[in-house]
Amino acid sequence: METTRRTVTRIAGGLFAIATAIIVWMLALDAASSGTASVLLGALDGQSVLSLAMLVAVSALCVGLLGVAPPRWMLPLKVVGAVLAACAAAVAMLDVVLTVEANVTAVLSDGCDTGYVVVERSFLLGGNSTVYRMDGPLTIVRVGRASGDDGYQPFSTGGYAVTADGDTLTIHYSVDRPSEDTDLTAAGYPTLVLPALPGPHQCGLTGPRDLFPAPPSTSPRAPITAESIDEGLRELLTASIDASAGAVLDASGAPIDVSGLTPVIAACADTAGIQKELSIDFRTEDNARSLARILEVWDAAGYDRDRAMQEDIRYSETLPIERMSIRDRSSIDGMLHMTITSACVPGE
Repeated sequence: METTRRTVTRIAGGLFAIATAIIVWMLALDAASSGTASVLLGALDGQSVLSLAMLVAVSALCVGLLGVAPPRWMLPLKVVGAVLAACAAAVAMLDVVLTVEANVTAVLSDGCDTGYVVVERSFLLGGNSTVYRMDGPLTIVRVGRASGDDGYQPFSTGGYAVTADGDTLTIHYSVDRPSEDTDLTAAGYPTLVLPALPGPHQCGLTGPRDLFPAPPSTSPRAPITAESIDEGLRELLTASIDASAGAVLDASGAPIDVSGLTPVIAACADTAGIQKELSIDFRTEDNARSLARILEVWDAAGYDRDRAMQEDIRYSETLPIERMSIRDRSSIDGMLHMTITSACVPGE
């Protein structure tokens, strides 16, 4: 028992040292750049990294204090220190909840990387977008800010366009959701003017800019029927389950049989007709990995992207499936919650 406690204390001490070093480095970088430089680790920007490092540091400190066996006269100090560390961990956890969830979007111009990225956060009806210049594999420098109405995130949802004029890039964006035929470069939309960065830049990329193709296709679309939405529901559900990591289980731990799921039929909210909806709660061997794979399937199927509070959304105004959403609640009930809703069709 004593050996186990010492091992846990040493591990906590190591984590505390690593997290503290990251915090000091982040603060030094911020101070040296007057608050403009940060880091980007995949989908985590500097604010997210700092919040996570602080959570790890105070949590490790709490565990370390509980694992130490001080002299009896120092026991009150240990208790006070552990309580303060636990309170700091609770505050750090709240900070992580509020800051770690962010959308990181590479700014594209005609399918080519511009060297700029945008980090967007929203909370309730507030939101902000910060534009950074990539200065290295991990280092980014803030060059501008943007915002949307009611928490709308223009860059992660594709509501922006880029025009190039010599050595200048002009980023046009919408403060609320535009329609597919909106000309974002028209007068009246807010802009950010940035210098064009020297290449080479990777091209042939797909991303939010692709949601606003140049002239729309004039070929007639196939009509949406009850048969097409049944087929669309089944195909998307099957593809989503197949893309998940490992076995897909329901709340009782039984494997999910897609063929046994029956959609719910409801009246359309805004128009006459009916629509069908399939909801499924499931868990996999790796929920985070499954979530990423499922979103890749939805993106590849040609759906537009959106995001609400801790919920990823894909939607279409022309396809048989109107909306798909998935929420990762692994930290609450260990499950992924997915809903697929069809377009409206005349009632049977």
